[in-house]
Amino acid sequence: MAQPIPVVAAIPNYNMGEHLRELIPLLLAQRYERIFVLDDASTDHSVDVVNEFGGDVRLVRSPENRGAGANRNQIIDHVGDRTLIHFVDADMELKTTDTPAVAQEIAERYLGQGVGAIGGLVSRADGSQEYCNYGAAFSLWGNFTSNIPRLVDHWRHQPRLSGTVQRLIGPIATGWPNVLDEPIPRRAYWLHEGNMLVHSDVFKAVGGYDPALRSHEAQDLAIRLDKKGIKRQFDPSVRVIHHHIDVRGNNRAKWEHKATRYLIRKHGVLRFIAGTAI
Repeated sequence: MAQPIPVVAAIPNYNMGEHLRELIPLLLAQRYERIFVLDDASTDHSVDVVNEFGGDVRLVRSPENRGAGANRNQIIDHVGDRTLIHFVDADMELKTTDTPAVAQEIAERYLGQGVGAIGGLVSRADGSQEYCNYGAAFSLWGNFTSNIPRLVDHWRHQPRLSGTVQRLIGPIATGWPNVLDEPIPRRAYWLHEGNMLVHSDVFKAVGGYDPALRSHEAQDLAIRLDKKGIKRQFDPSVRVIHHHIDVRGNNRAKWEHKATRYLIRKHGVLRFIAGTAI
């Protein structure tokens, strides 16, 4: 009988020392092969917090701040080819019991279907799922329809209004979650990188995230995986609570606009307009 694939936890971090202190014990209580903190040149006490856990947690630190995608790529040199990487952001709270075993089971389940990356469920503290757990292909239409789940989510505390919006225009937002329904497994285009399982050989084969991007790196990764025929799956079996610590501040909108222009140049205007590989 084949040995279960080892599962490592990789925590991308930038200036979230206090949240690391809360998240790391949750991971240590489970059966990960290794736990890594990928630090993007934090200026707070993150390094001191990681050192509190001694050899149980390995710190991999960038000498300069390079952005979330390039930071995640630091894991590539520290895992073997047959390893399942669980990326879990530092401001997440892990809610699944025995996550490595769950991860092994669902990875094995989807492997025969050509799935190389699996996104888990990201929710808020009130239990509502985030509208960006997964999304449609990066395209003019995909970008436009992303406003629908965002709008429904904004009105989720007004059930009649949000339900009406979802019923009338929600069906055109294909590829996006219906945040009013219970999350169920489904094939997805891009995945929320804050709670994602990816096979290390797959991640290495595409070179990880594009280090030039400080936003929309999940969409770019999905395009490159899709070109290689590697499928992506959403499965709510691995659950986290997102505590929404924003370290991008006023740079968020600027980076998103810059990333959009970069992706159009990189993958082609025709592809962006058509929404399919050209």
